[in-house]
Amino acid sequence: MSPVRPVTTIFLFMLAYLFSYIDRQILSLLIGPIQSDLLITDTQFAFLNGLAFSLLYAILGFPLASLSDRYPRPPIIAGGVILWSLATMACGLSHSFWSLFLCRVLVGLGEATLAPAAYSFLADSVPKEKLSGTLAIFFLGSFLGSGCAFLFGGPLLHIVQQHNFAGMHAWQICFIIVGFPGLLLGGIIAKLVHEVPHRKSIVKPVSAQKTIAFFRMHPAFFSLHMLSYTLLAVTLFSLFSWMPAQMMRIHHFSHADLGITLGSIVIICGCAGVYTSGRLIDILSACGIWYAPQLVAAFAALCATAPLVISVTTSNTHLAVAAFAVAFYFASFPMPPSATVLQIAVPTTMRARFSAAMLFCNAIGGLSGGSLLIGTLNDHFFHSPLAIGTSMAIVSGTASFLGALLLFASIPSYKLLCSTANTKVSYTSDLPTNSMKTSRI
Repeated sequence: MSPVRPVTTIFLFMLAYLFSYIDRQILSLLIGPIQSDLLITDTQFAFLNGLAFSLLYAILGFPLASLSDRYPRPPIIAGGVILWSLATMACGLSHSFWSLFLCRVLVGLGEATLAPAAYSFLADSVPKEKLSGTLAIFFLGSFLGSGCAFLFGGPLLHIVQQHNFAGMHAWQICFIIVGFPGLLLGGIIAKLVHEVPHRKSIVKPVSAQKTIAFFRMHPAFFSLHMLSYTLLAVTLFSLFSWMPAQMMRIHHFSHADLGITLGSIVIICGCAGVYTSGRLIDILSACGIWYAPQLVAAFAALCATAPLVISVTTSNTHLAVAAFAVAFYFASFPMPPSATVLQIAVPTTMRARFSAAMLFCNAIGGLSGGSLLIGTLNDHFFHSPLAIGTSMAIVSGTASFLGALLLFASIPSYKLLCSTANTKVSYTSDLPTNSMKTSRI
């Protein structure tokens, strides 16, 4: 039995998610000095911020998730926290584009261990009717982490720039400083958090073939689910990745002012949005609205589209900040429903792998694809760093609108999936697919 209460475990996992977003998001705030010192373009920065991170994060997410379905999850999470923290600190030792690229790849590898294992662990730890709210608390870490990266990253950079650290650049020192706390947290998780007791009764998890077979039982829903949330990930990650550059280039924010402005918005609006989303889903589901996750996420995506476009195209600084706050509030809504549906609809021995598939789509399409497309449009179509807002409006605005439409389109197939929710399928053997036994719960 775990020596800590479930609420403490949730807090530790949320804190790990917080550190993961600080470590990945600090790069966006440091775009100016990094580009100046390493002489890299917007496209190369997009590779660092997107592809480098998502490369192993996406590809190795599947085998790491398989481990989470088979073995105790807390040690896997703790090991990942320590790995990405060391890799973040190693970013501070980089002196070229490719060395920084490699370190970012290792950051992604470490962070790939967290979400699938944490989703699955929390789904086994709380009642289904409280799962959306619980996952919303976990997701708070992403916005608290990103907000802290913005809020404290600017002042930290300013302080470091006032000193000479053996010839190292200020941005390198920032990476070393923000990576260190994760080492301590990894050790705490390894020491305090243990596997849930009933999980130890699982003797033989299902094979990859059975996982694929379950996907093929409901191809319409899972395809629409993953594609729609990938598009919404394009919207959210584009705001994370490129809004600092937009504010500095167009509205001439200093690093300190940018950190305070974006940090406050990300923490307040992001946390409020993700928590509201989780609570709305729990409330609507309790009222019998079985498609609550799709309804909440689609409505929010539509509400985010117009203020997003306004925030990145207006020349009025006050309007840009206000519109960004509204857009970010609604853009954060899809995080709880995207994970909640998979934890409820997918058998427990497959949850981590389905979560990894969702994260693969988000990382490759949302983080890497969206960020790279914006950078490429800027460098090779508009040929101007000042066109960053137009590039963001085209990519992010379109993705948000299309994502909402696909979510509405997924409701009929989700109804079909819900209609089989009262049937329990035995996936604990390696029998052929057509021999799987079903029994009523």
